[in-house]
Amino acid sequence: MRLTDRALHDSGLPACWAHLYEALRPAPALHRAVRHTTESLNRMPAGYRWGTAAALRLFPSAFYAVTRRSPHTASAEDARRALARLRTWPGYGELLRATTALALYGALDGGVVRPAPRAREVVR
Repeated sequence: MRLTDRALHDSGLPACWAHLYEALRPAPALHRAVRHTTESLNRMPAGYRWGTAAALRLFPSAFYAVTRRSPHTASAEDARRALARLRTWPGYGELLRATTALALYGALDGGVVRPAPRAREVVR
């Protein structure tokens, strides 16, 4: 299972990032952030990736439980309060810290660090 940009957008988390971080408000920066986050999360072992995908699918429900609003339509203040509260929930705190760090790094850097290509061995 691979995470996709669409799945991350559907979770509503990028909308919350845009409310909270000025660096993620411009559309190109948010797009780079989402791309970097999904590509980085896809490098995790399958079990972690599945757990992350499940948590992202449940994020709108968790957000609604805290605010009674969708993350896609919440105000900046609602997003701020909801994320602060969700950071105290077991599991979501780590997920939110990790994905937010990846998003901010992606917006600033613009890409995923790729492993260096292996040098070809010379056969004699």
